[in-house]
Amino acid sequence: MDKETRFYNLFSLAILGILIFPVGLANFYFGYVLKDSPCIFCWAQRINMILIGAVALLVVRFGFKPKYIALLLLMASSGLYESFYHTSSHALEDVGQGFALAILGLHTQFWALFVFFSVVVFLAVLLFFAPNTQPFKDDSLNALQKSAFYVFFMVVGSNAIQAFFSTGPFPYIGQSDPVRFSWNLKESVWSMENWDHLKFPRSVLGRRDVGEPLKLSALPKDNDYERSPLKITKTLKIGKKEELPLKLNGAITDLSFNEDKAILTTENQGLYLVSNDLKTIHGHMVLDSYYSATVGAFVGADFNEDENIVIMGNNKTSVEITPNKNANALKNFPYFLEGADSFDEVERSRLKTSRAKNYYVSAARRGAKFTYLITAPNKRYKDLIIISMRNSDKQAHGEFLLELGNAKLKAKRKLGELVISALALKDNKLYAFSKEFNTLLVIDPIKEEILEVYGLPKEIKNISAGGFRDNELVLVSYENNKNILYTLNF
Repeated sequence: MDKETRFYNLFSLAILGILIFPVGLANFYFGYVLKDSPCIFCWAQRINMILIGAVALLVVRFGFKPKYIALLLLMASSGLYESFYHTSSHALEDVGQGFALAILGLHTQFWALFVFFSVVVFLAVLLFFAPNTQPFKDDSLNALQKSAFYVFFMVVGSNAIQAFFSTGPFPYIGQSDPVRFSWNLKESVWSMENWDHLKFPRSVLGRRDVGEPLKLSALPKDNDYERSPLKITKTLKIGKKEELPLKLNGAITDLSFNEDKAILTTENQGLYLVSNDLKTIHGHMVLDSYYSATVGAFVGADFNEDENIVIMGNNKTSVEITPNKNANALKNFPYFLEGADSFDEVERSRLKTSRAKNYYVSAARRGAKFTYLITAPNKRYKDLIIISMRNSDKQAHGEFLLELGNAKLKAKRKLGELVISALALKDNKLYAFSKEFNTLLVIDPIKEEILEVYGLPKEIKNISAGGFRDNELVLVSYENNKNILYTLNF
């Protein structure tokens, strides 16, 4: 195979790559199978990819010409600009937040940026195989052309001098926080500490590489309170155990009682309005989480002062809905997979945090003034952080690391070993239930400290939700694909 044939074959492979994977995959699989529709930015980026493929076809059909390469670079530059613009709108959101489907933890706008960057890189590689279009002419240089050479060598030489004085010869490399330049080598800092930061493999997610969010349906590693990181002297006993008689679409992730009714949420984006005795379903919906701001798996739901229901996702994105027996199912098609004729969506909101930015949350509970959220430990970060969100504007009011207060930590143990999977609010106290080590923390959210610690029976295998029904404590445990109710004497 001659060089020219190899070049056009490689170009053809590049065309197949961009049309089959980003464009074809987004169209056939994400569009027709997963029902994902592109936004206006996504369409612009997809059209740019198609135009790149079209210009590349011109190269294959009519031969290598500089104007075709110029067009490819212009299209790639346009796509990079669109992708930077699109990505920058969401880049500073908390982990897990974004729009539409995510691929390997990153949303499609980032992958568009990756595709256009790859186009530039592959084009550069392909040009190494390009046929020569015209022979080289050894002409003498004019004054302007010579000046370009002189300036190049002068500036590069000066940079080499600066690099030697400020950074040093190999294997010394640059500093993260460089000291000011000095001609005195005694004042220069030559460092090799950044070699540790250049190790591979590296995650494109960086600090946001926290793994998948906690599934509340998953069994804990250890549900024995005797092995809890906290010293436990008080325990609760089971008063009654029963299987939930209701047919739901998954594991219960939150339970909230409100006078004569209750709210149940499930891991599969389901919400059920049920009777206070948890025996009758009065209405239900399944949210289309990927419409607009993505709402993660539900971890909390409560009625607000308007009798609307506010649901919190594990990515700190909430959705407010209202029951409506006369809801327009066609109008509500974008919002609900089920229940479009029984509910209206009011709004979606994303909570921005600082200390908890790289955490998912595993439980949420709304009070009169604040909504409280508790972080779930992940593969990178292990702190137990409580977030308070002001209900009036849905903005972060505070984030704090829980103080031990009256609790005592065992030697060489950490509070972050607990995984809070249920949260209740009663008499201005938070009741946080950990599925790991079956531990109950009674928390004063004002003083930001633990008031009491209780052990929960090992018979409760997998705490996924809980709440108070009057003075009765009801916990849900997802066991053997069943929602089991435990009533405890408190």
